[in-house]
Order: sequence, then structure tokens, then C-alpha cells
Amino acid sequence: MKIVVDAMGGDNAPFINIEGAIQYLADPKSVGEIILVGREELIQEELRSRSFNSSRLHIQHASQVVEMNDSPTRSYKEKKDSSMRVGIELVKTGQGDAFISAGNTGATMAYSLLSLGRIPGVDRPAVGAFMPHEEGTTLLLDVGAVAQAKPKNLLQFGIMGSIVYRKITKSETARVALMSIGEEAEKGTPLVKEAKRLLEAADIDFLGYAEGRDIFNNKFDVIVTDGFTGNVSLKLAESTFETLFTMIKSRLDRPSRLIGARLIKPVFTELVGIFDPNNYGGSPLLGIRGISLIAHGSSNEKAIKNALLEAQRLINSNLIEAIEQEITASLSDITYTELDEQIIHH
Repeated sequence: MKIVVDAMGGDNAPFINIEGAIQYLADPKSVGEIILVGREELIQEELRSRSFNSSRLHIQHASQVVEMNDSPTRSYKEKKDSSMRVGIELVKTGQGDAFISAGNTGATMAYSLLSLGRIPGVDRPAVGAFMPHEEGTTLLLDVGAVAQAKPKNLLQFGIMGSIVYRKITKSETARVALMSIGEEAEKGTPLVKEAKRLLEAADIDFLGYAEGRDIFNNKFDVIVTDGFTGNVSLKLAESTFETLFTMIKSRLDRPSRLIGARLIKPVFTELVGIFDPNNYGGSPLLGIRGISLIAHGSSNEKAIKNALLEAQRLINSNLIEAIEQEITASLSDITYTELDEQIIHH
């Protein structure tokens, strides 16, 4: 098993990617080898400064870097020796089993799609994110790949989400719902109503509409939405938890509350860890013929280590093969109408 890391991707590259790789290799749960892709001299210098050497760590030189403000399609054509393109090509040619980048999200999606191609039956890939709650997690997708979705895209997201949830959690079923503004059938946009019709016809455990609050309870296992709504929901949740924990901490630090603060600290620390995005590492890009994980641009070394462990789990789950097999069967009885092929603006 070889996991490819874009060493030059992210706000704090290459340092956090190298440190994250070192932490992964030191973890007793790690079984894979790592290929760090980027400027070899810089990577070697960092490894020497840490006096680190391992037979499980390899370096693939790439002279160019995809910057955060680069156009995904233009850079794909013009930066053929970028760490991102070279890394994804390693997966395409079978020299790597998964790819991880904390770099330009749009470029990671575009490069993965252009190099690895789509799984038959999937028109647009989706990015999935596991959201924590008291009894486990809810898979929310899409969280950023397809801002303007068609009804058939949401159908495919629902099928892929069901497969991913069952494979990752080893569950027999996955309860799928569609994001709306209420549980009633008459609520929702034309896009949502048409997508609901398709999801009801699919061979999945579809339970109807979900509301935003259902992301953080155990009512559904998979919640489907367009990339615009999903991305806003994800970032709103991350910001809310960060603000909430900061406000609680500032109030517990007051002298009059120090005794209570000592009592609550273990619980507070546990909750901070549960909702820390760095504990989840990366979000898989679903629907492409290969494993590609998108990490936060602001990821730290813990996030990169956890993204590597996530990639390891995805490789072991044979996820791509499962999606290829099941999505064809799930779509076999679906007939798309002209409306299902359109972006509905009203």
C-alpha cells in the first residue's frame, strides 16, 4: 500500500505534510508506505533537520507548485510537473493507491477528475464529510464539488453516500435523506422535489427530507444536498463550534470559576477533540476512479496524519470497486426525464 502526499499543498507546506507523514509512520496502526511529492531538495532538508529516515518513506521530485489562486484547468495544462499533477499521475499509473492534498481544492478536484476519470454512472463527483454526533457520525455530501447540482446529481450522491457509509462503518444499511427546509412533502425547491422523486425510485433506504439540525443527531446516516448548501453548512458548523468552545473557555478561566473549570476540563477537552476538524483529516472525492482526499488548506500535522489513516481505511475497504459495482445496479431501474438533466434555477 502506497499513499501519495502532495508535500507542497496547504498553507503551511511542506512542513506540516512532512511532519504528518512522520507521525503516521510512527503510529502502530499504520501499514502503508508514503510517497512525498514536491521539491526534493526542500523535502530532504526538512527530513535531515528532523534526523528522520525510514524505508517506508519515498520522495518523488516535482518542480512546480499549484498555488491557491491558480486556475485549476489552466494550471493542469501549464504546470505538468506540479506536485499535485505528478502525485495524481502516480495513482493513475498504479504506483500509488491513494492521493492526499491540502492544496487548492478546486485543482485537486479537477486534476483527479481529468487524470483518473469518472466511475460509469456518475456525472459529477461529490465531496463527503463525516459530521460527529452523540451516537456516531452523519455523512454529508456534497460539501463543495458541485455548487449548482442537477436532480440526477443528487440521486447519484445519495447512492454513493449509502455505499460509502456502509463500507466505512461496516453497517448493513444506511438511512439516506435529502436536505430541505422541512419534513413536509410540499416543502423545498423544484430541485429538491425532483431529486426526491428520483431518490424514492432508487434501490437505497431513502427516508425523505432532512433538516439542517438533523446533521448532528442520529436520525439519518447520509444527508444529500448540493455543494453550495453543503459547503455553507460545513463551514458554519466548524465556525460555530470554534466560537462556542472559545466562549466557554474564556468564561471558565475567570477566577471565580476555577474550581468548576477543573472539574469540567476533561469533558471540555474531549468535546473539543470530537469537533476538531484536524481529527478527521480529509474528505474523499467520491465518483472518480481512484482514491483522492481533500484536506483543509489550514490543516496541521495531526490532520495530515489522520488523512493518511483515512486513506489507509479507504484502500482496505475496496471502496472504488464497491461504488463501481453498486451504482450500476442501483441506477438500472431509473429513467431520467429532461428535467433531471438540467440545473433548475427557479
